[in-house]
Amino acid sequence: MRKRTQVGCYVVIAALLLLVPSVFAQKQTLRINDPASGTVVDGIYVGSYSATGSTGTVQITCDDFKDESNYNSATYTTNTFSSLGSTIWGSTLGVAAATKLYEEAAWLDVTIANLVKPSGAVTGDYSFAIWAVFDATDVAKWLTKYHDSATCNAVFGAGSWTGGACSGKGTGGLLATAATAVSKLSPANFANIIILTPTCKNGPGTCAEQEFLEIVPEGGSVAMYLLVAGLCCFAALYHRSRRQAGEGNPV
Repeated sequence: MRKRTQVGCYVVIAALLLLVPSVFAQKQTLRINDPASGTVVDGIYVGSYSATGSTGTVQITCDDFKDESNYNSATYTTNTFSSLGSTIWGSTLGVAAATKLYEEAAWLDVTIANLVKPSGAVTGDYSFAIWAVFDATDVAKWLTKYHDSATCNAVFGAGSWTGGACSGKGTGGLLATAATAVSKLSPANFANIIILTPTCKNGPGTCAEQEFLEIVPEGGSVAMYLLVAGLCCFAALYHRSRRQAGEGNPV
């Protein structure tokens, strides 16, 4: 009888692992903390924000240039690269097109997170690059408004600033670097990235809050599911042995 119970445990583990994408696509409430002491570039807070939820304080990075954050408690859908259809860009552009964009944004987010004490200008470059991945036109217009040739060239490449405006058409730059980097990767390389999608009426620009990326410590999510599976199996074995002992059957 022990073999049958063990086989059942393996089935439980397999089922839980298959359910990972659907488990992640759940709701959670977060309140974005006011970044009053944060870095401002061209009139916008750049870099990561802190947010407080039921699990404590986390660091998140905005990927949404079309919406606003109101620093109120809001409900977000927690997505991964397995559920991009539920994100604001995946639901608008389709999963195939959105996958590459989220990969580039995630690569930029992870890269800036790994830099040691980046300057405010560098932080601004990466933030505008993440926004430009999804909304290059509006980012170029914003940088033109602030006459920010340096950030324009850093994001879109040398020569993007021309004629007193950001054309968004240069050589090199963070966008090109990100695109080259992710061409050698797959969504599996971003298993530790969570996408926090707010409630929207009709895609980007109609959302209650901005969308954010969150970097989760690698192995954290997998460990959680294995722990749950292990506990389930332990409980099944314990219950089985107790019942059989009570019936007088051999274990």
